[in-house]
Parts: sequence; structure tokens; C-alpha cells
Amino acid sequence: MATRYSLLELARNRLAVVVLVCLVPLLIWLVDSVVTGEPVEFVHRSTDTRIQALGHQVTTLGCVLNLVSLLVGFAMFTAAHRSADFDRRLARVGYPRTALILAKLTMLVAASATVSGYATAWTSLHWSAEQPLALWAGLFLGGTAYGAIGLFLALFLPEELEGTFVIIVATVIDNALQNPIINPTADADAVLLLPGYGAMQVCAAGAFTDTVPLTSALLSLGWTAFFGAVALGAFAARTRDRTPQRVGGPPRI
Repeated sequence: MATRYSLLELARNRLAVVVLVCLVPLLIWLVDSVVTGEPVEFVHRSTDTRIQALGHQVTTLGCVLNLVSLLVGFAMFTAAHRSADFDRRLARVGYPRTALILAKLTMLVAASATVSGYATAWTSLHWSAEQPLALWAGLFLGGTAYGAIGLFLALFLPEELEGTFVIIVATVIDNALQNPIINPTADADAVLLLPGYGAMQVCAAGAFTDTVPLTSALLSLGWTAFFGAVALGAFAARTRDRTPQRVGGPPRI
């Protein structure tokens, strides 16, 4: 029941659905039409190779990862924020907290997989990645990392506007600093500390090389595990002392 409710809550986020359906193809088309097609050379740190790719392809990669991270982070933040009271009432009447946590993890994976698949499909309509599955995996990793951050922010930020603003700013800064067209020092050591670094490395490898940097994938999963563990651990702690209330008929939830 908790998983079904969580997925329905996710699907009811009309703003995220509209942005996903309309903005992804529009963004890719705009970048493909406006940004230069001149070759851009940059260092791919994970494989220690120099990559030469067209400017609009590099920009598309950064913009799509930015949008996937933003959408999943925003969707997870709003879903967790809106279902907080319902989750607490379920825990109060004795509903297993493990089921509630699994529901949130299912929602995170489903949202990331769907948004990443949609973005990968539209990207493939404009140019062919060397490894489309690896490109999808990189976008998926970015989505899960910022989805976990969305769950984390829902613990502390009282209003949806605040959470949305923080996620937008974080994803834009993260991806802008890694774009070799915007930032000539995109290969600086400090970039390794960004939550989207591992996902971007996997995306770039999938788009322009025939290798998959597993260390970068593990690094991205580490960000997801850290923020997810903090968020779900805090949720479990907040509902830990709830006892079933079954006095005078069925519980009111």
C-alpha cells in the first residue's frame, strides 16, 4: 500500500510531469540549434584520456544531466514533503516502517529510471552515443544522487519553495562547473567533491568512449547511499516510538 501511494503521489506531481514531457525535448532542440558545433577538447579524468567532441553534444550532455538531477530531486523532495503526515499516521497505527522505507526507495529508483530513459531516448534522436546504456546509467546515477538529496532536504526545509530553490541552485552550479565550455578548469581537483561528478564522468564515457568508469559510478552511488541513509535513518528515528493505537474501532488515518 505504501509503495502504491508513493508512486501515485509521484505521478500527481503535474509540474514535474509537464517539465519532463515538454522541457526535455525543447532543451535538447535548443542546444542542438544554438550552440556551436565546433569541436571541443577536454580531459576525461576517470579514464585519463583526452576527448574531442562537438560543442553542442558536450553542452547537451551537461544540460540533460542537469535537468534529470533537478527533476528527480524536485519530485522526491515534494513527494516526501507532502506524504510526511500520512507516513507518520501509518507508523502510529502500526504499519511496518520497513515497508514505508522500501516505498521511498522504490519511488526513487522508479523516478530516476523513467526520467533517465526519457532523456536518453530524446538525446539519441539528435546524435548517437557510443554506449546508450552507459549514458542512461550516468543519468540514472545523477537522478538517484539528487533524489536522495531531495529526501534529505525534506527533513529540514519547511516549505516546498525553499527546497525547490536549493535543488535548482545546487544542480546548476554542479553541472556548470563541470562543463568544459563554461569552465576552462573543469578538470580541477575540487570538481571531484561535487555530487554530480561521478554521474557526469559516466555520462561522458557513455557518450564519447567505449569504456565505463566503474569507480565514478561507485562514487556517485556513495552520494546516494550517504544522503539516502541519513534521510531514511532520520525518518525511522522519528517514527521509532510510535505504538499502535487501536482503541474503540478501526484507526483513523
